[in-house]
Amino acid sequence: MNRIDRLTAILIQLQGKPRIPMEDFEERFGVSRRTIFRDLKSLMEAGVPIGGDAGEGYFIVDGYHLPPVVFNKEEAAALLLGAKLIEQNADSQIAKNFQEAMYKIKAVLKCHDREFLDTLEQSISVIASPTVTNFGFPDSHIAEIQMALAARKIIQIRYHSNYKDQTTDRKVAPLGLVYYSSRWHLIGYCHLRTDLRDFRTDRIQSLNILSDNYHPEDHPNYLEFLQRMIGGTDANEATIRFSKKVTRFIQDQKYHYGFVEERVEGDVVEMKFITPHYEYLARWLLMFIEEATVVSPPKLQGLVASYSQGLITHHQKYFTS
Repeated sequence: MNRIDRLTAILIQLQGKPRIPMEDFEERFGVSRRTIFRDLKSLMEAGVPIGGDAGEGYFIVDGYHLPPVVFNKEEAAALLLGAKLIEQNADSQIAKNFQEAMYKIKAVLKCHDREFLDTLEQSISVIASPTVTNFGFPDSHIAEIQMALAARKIIQIRYHSNYKDQTTDRKVAPLGLVYYSSRWHLIGYCHLRTDLRDFRTDRIQSLNILSDNYHPEDHPNYLEFLQRMIGGTDANEATIRFSKKVTRFIQDQKYHYGFVEERVEGDVVEMKFITPHYEYLARWLLMFIEEATVVSPPKLQGLVASYSQGLITHHQKYFTS
């Protein structure tokens, strides 16, 4: 990056946060602290009101604003790609908000760059996986969750638990919004359960932002909770052997059941899973009949055997009648 581009980038970065530590500039631009000092001094000499110091970080004095930012076509193309992904992986309100933002981005582009973007848009598509179907409610409330997260506000939600087939009212301190397993999840401190909980946003029936504030430092780290839940030491481990001929049909499915790693042994593929519910995994395994064998643990072996016997008993009464 040449110096002019770096000066512009520093100015934009200063406008993005209340205060920027010196280390952030050094890491982003890969230059020495002395070079950053010179750049900041040049901006101040050009009339930009910059305050702060190397210890506390730097900021732009309130009231100063940059002229409208102009995107180049490469930056606009990157945003277009993001818009295509958001269309398939967010609720309708977020998709609408992003589309409005794209209109504004196109408005500040040069004419030939705008034509470039329009042509490119016709050639990019994101097709939703056929295994990912929206069985939830039409509004995932992601926009409201973002507002509550930024303002540190408690929310009141009506939540439907698909696993228990139960709907409850919850008061939640929202700590993080996370995308995994092809879904958006709200991780928050649930006042009803007095612990951290994972709420799929497409199962939230209604959401209200309350006036009560919360402090994130008063609650456990939500990222550590998430790590334990989807792949940490507190989760349940299982080892299953599949015949090689069926593994090519479950490449996408296996990740939804906690797939971690696999090892090929001749015509068999041995897979390791980390799952919070053995019952959930056992029911999935029934579809493979003799093509899947549970190596461990005994609890999962027993569940598969029990469910298999239940399936036989259920259907035998129809075969013999």
